[in-house]
Amino acid sequence: MKKTILTTALSLALAAASGAAMAQSGEGAAALEAVRVSYADLDLHSSHDSAVMQQRLRDAAMEVCGASSFSLKEYRWAVAHSDCYKTSMARAVSDLHALALGPARDVQVFAAN
Repeated sequence: MKKTILTTALSLALAAASGAAMAQSGEGAAALEAVRVSYADLDLHSSHDSAVMQQRLRDAAMEVCGASSFSLKEYRWAVAHSDCYKTSMARAVSDLHALALGPARDVQVFAAN
């Protein structure tokens, strides 16, 4: 049985970067990014493993909202304080808590800007 969370967010950086291309092509929909976050190797009842999962979710939220470990420190700070990041994290954590109450499954989380 796979233990994963699928974190999906509206990628603000991607939408901004591709805004001109979308305007030229006439497409009105923004692209969605998704990152699968596995917890198959973790015991979420352990405080250490819970902290590891929280970090994985933070990294995934940063990625889907347009930042990476290679991004400038200031850009990462801005993304971490964005609505995209906050909403993505809130929904991912909420779905993670729901997983603890029920059977393991994949969860798809949408973050609104």
